[in-house]
Amino acid sequence: VRSRAKVEKIRASLFNSSDLIGLSSLEGEEELMELTNEEILTVSSVNQSLFDTQGSSALEDYFLDKSIKGDKLVPGARDVLTDIFKSCVHSEQMLSLTPAKPVKVSDIYLSKEQINSQTPGNLLHTFFTNVRPPKKVLEDQLTQILRKYGTPKPNKNKYNKAGKEQHQGKVVSTKRPITKPLTKEKSVLNSVRTALSEKKTVLKPKSPEKSRPDEKDVEKSPAKKTEAPEEKYLTLEGFHKFAVDRAKQDIRSVWRAILACGYDLHFERCTCIDTRHAQKACRKWSLEMDVALVQYINRLCRHLAITPARLHPHEVYLDPSDAADPRVACLLSVPVESLRLRFALLQSLNNTLESFFLPLVELRQTHTYQNSIAALLCEAKGLIFYDTKVTVMNRVLNATVQRTADHAAPEITLDPLEIVGGEIRSSENTYYCQAARQLSCVPSSQLCVKLASGGDPTYAFNIRFTGEEVHGTSGSFRHFLWQVCKELQSSALSLLLPCPSAAANRNKGKYILTPCPISYAEEQLLHFFGQLLGIAIRADVPLPLDLLGSFWKGLIGQPLDPEQDLQEADVLTYNYVKKFENVTDESELEALCAEISSQHHSGESPDSPSRPCCSFTYFTMAGEEVELCQGGHGLIVGWENKDVYARAVRSLRLRELENVECMTAVRAGLGSIIPLQLLTMLSPLEIELRTCGLPYINLEFLKAHTMYQVGLMETDQHIEFFWTALEMFTQEELCKFIKFACNQERIPFTCPCKDGGPDTAHVPPYPMKIAPPDGAA
Repeated sequence: VRSRAKVEKIRASLFNSSDLIGLSSLEGEEELMELTNEEILTVSSVNQSLFDTQGSSALEDYFLDKSIKGDKLVPGARDVLTDIFKSCVHSEQMLSLTPAKPVKVSDIYLSKEQINSQTPGNLLHTFFTNVRPPKKVLEDQLTQILRKYGTPKPNKNKYNKAGKEQHQGKVVSTKRPITKPLTKEKSVLNSVRTALSEKKTVLKPKSPEKSRPDEKDVEKSPAKKTEAPEEKYLTLEGFHKFAVDRAKQDIRSVWRAILACGYDLHFERCTCIDTRHAQKACRKWSLEMDVALVQYINRLCRHLAITPARLHPHEVYLDPSDAADPRVACLLSVPVESLRLRFALLQSLNNTLESFFLPLVELRQTHTYQNSIAALLCEAKGLIFYDTKVTVMNRVLNATVQRTADHAAPEITLDPLEIVGGEIRSSENTYYCQAARQLSCVPSSQLCVKLASGGDPTYAFNIRFTGEEVHGTSGSFRHFLWQVCKELQSSALSLLLPCPSAAANRNKGKYILTPCPISYAEEQLLHFFGQLLGIAIRADVPLPLDLLGSFWKGLIGQPLDPEQDLQEADVLTYNYVKKFENVTDESELEALCAEISSQHHSGESPDSPSRPCCSFTYFTMAGEEVELCQGGHGLIVGWENKDVYARAVRSLRLRELENVECMTAVRAGLGSIIPLQLLTMLSPLEIELRTCGLPYINLEFLKAHTMYQVGLMETDQHIEFFWTALEMFTQEELCKFIKFACNQERIPFTCPCKDGGPDTAHVPPYPMKIAPPDGAA
């Protein structure tokens, strides 16, 4: 019990002296040598350069302006310092097993021993530890502070220690009950008190008999203490006066202490006070909140172009503009200190998953064993950062390379004259079909290459255009992928179908797999489509494809949502089904059938010739009318079977969206290039990001990945004109500029250099290079 209490003591002291909680192993500490190899909470500073002794005067002026005005503290600083002062009392009250009465701040007189106590949650000790000058002992500093800013205690009994009244020479507890506490609680409390009092100087008795004085000896002690000098205590007023004087001497030390107590530059609480506070905050988190936080961190890191491992928890906060985002609605009521603590936990979890756990897990899902690690991981994949998944995925892709450097790359020859003029006369003449025919006899293992990197990356195959001379392999390969995607989303090929919701001005430009029976030739084309997705992932070239979310769900094997996915794909059918489900009486159903009959020119009911009716038929996405059940043409929709009809229509659309036959061919092609078990970790949005990237250009990211050659600088006038012109471009114009510069409309939104690696660690086509014009002029 004592060793556990010692661990809690050290953990709490580290917690209080930190800006943030991080998980790491402490080695070499004498006090920890006797402990187990348990991971201890350690400190992690925000930005040490803020507190360098030789800093800018402007920063010091900023700190002073935020702290004091004249000889008074600003309201925010005063409130924070008051909370720090009161924490000394609150931390002592927490040690008591019985509730304590609230105490007025004006009645608090703190002794040197109380201030120097390392009780969990005593922020005053943390403050003085960080505000003291270097190479100065804390006890000596406290003595000087009390001598200058302390006040003698009034004669009347004032509050001194938590739950105790101070009498002359005798401390009588008014809070502790006389009855004995439980044995376990008593031993834990005694061990904590013993650990906290280790640093206090204890007068050794001269003889064993006097080590246990009786009540008479205690009552005689006041006569001896009257000879000692009058002891001074620290009040809130004295503490504020010390803070003002210290700020005038060294404002950086005051701010270093405030940040160490867990506040940020805006005087907001950003870390938990102690482990109890942290544990209480963590109990309120649910899986839904964790997933929302992970998704928010993914978006934030995409915006900052860094990995979550390099994101400091002090950078995690919800802006007022985020309040309107439904994706973070469940996080709006979470205190910022709980939000940052949870991120620190997720950050540590992902670090362990990436470096140790995930490489050892068999990721192939099995429906036979629902409690397999892969199945459980699939349920908890929302807790894993996107960058963590991509890192593990890239390692697996590089470890599954089949074609080595000594093997020549397959080469295909394309005839550009077949597509001249923009209109393709036959689907067989498209780049897509030309490439599919030539690569059908190439083993898929020859297409499995390492991830593209550097200035001359290795791609799955080389492309030669008839009658054209192309330098290198990158430009022609990227142009081929761009042209193929353009063909897939045109009428030249019938593999993809425009989203039916586009008729209602929803999801315009989105596509789904064409839901219809396929021939063997079409199955081979779909197989090649899957291969292209895998080739693009290995080449790290985002494909300019706009596919609906239901396609990506089917690709990773995730079931469709009967409500959301149907509404996204075909909002007209969704509304049609809802009308039948929401009918309340037969007259309303008859009016609905009359409306539908007039639109589709349906027949009349055989029982009542003048009454319009609807039969158990519906139109497929291809426009063909089909029976929803056997003999559906002759089965009339009535009040008794209207719900059955609505379910049948919904089921028809969902089967078309799942399109199992076509999706199986696509997954087979994808599985020949990359291991399909990698999809276990990814969500539909993440596999879309990995394959197709983002449909917009981030100019700030592009600026950060631009090189200036042969004496050019970013401050040159024509370079500034260049970036100013690009800032005036629309996203459509920016895509055209990118296509002109590197032969692809979309560029990766991530780069290995964001991990803090060398500048040369870029993913193609980065970096963009700007050089002076050729010639001497």
